[in-house]
Amino acid sequence: MKKRTLKLLSNIIFSIFFLLIVYIGITLYQTSKNPGTLPSFFGYTPLTVLSNSMQPHLQSGDLALIKKAEFNDIEVNDVITFKESDTKFITHRVIDVKELNGHSGLVTKGDNNNVEDTTIVTKGHLVGKQVASIPKLGFVSDFASGPIGFLLFIIIPLTGYICLTVFERLSRQEKQHKNEEVKTR
Repeated sequence: MKKRTLKLLSNIIFSIFFLLIVYIGITLYQTSKNPGTLPSFFGYTPLTVLSNSMQPHLQSGDLALIKKAEFNDIEVNDVITFKESDTKFITHRVIDVKELNGHSGLVTKGDNNNVEDTTIVTKGHLVGKQVASIPKLGFVSDFASGPIGFLLFIIIPLTGYICLTVFERLSRQEKQHKNEEVKTR
């Protein structure tokens, strides 16, 4: 029973680390091919919240999942992510929809901010709509994406898992060999 539990636990750990490796690999590939865009997985973009401007809805360190949305589908009270510059993305709540030079624009504000944002979000700046968040997972994601995190979370456990598997197989072969020797005597 103990071996079975240990095997199940090691398979679960291996699966988690495998998924992390795939996640980091896809992220690195997507960012190298399209430097100005955010990596996306099955239509969802994971973003780490860096400030408390959306508190209590989102807090610093949370992982926000953003789904690409049509500009016309965004409504007041939706939480959206938009591109302020090539490297700066903001996630705030829509508080109003205004006409700007014959085009619609979204007025946004952080829940924890006293004033609305000065920039009006246009169709070209919209990244998507926030559909879910996972508390504090953003810290883990950012750390795992860095070189030290990759080493600690991916390389070392993966190496340990491989060593355990090799040791287990060698032990099994040795037992089998001893059993065969006993039978031949």
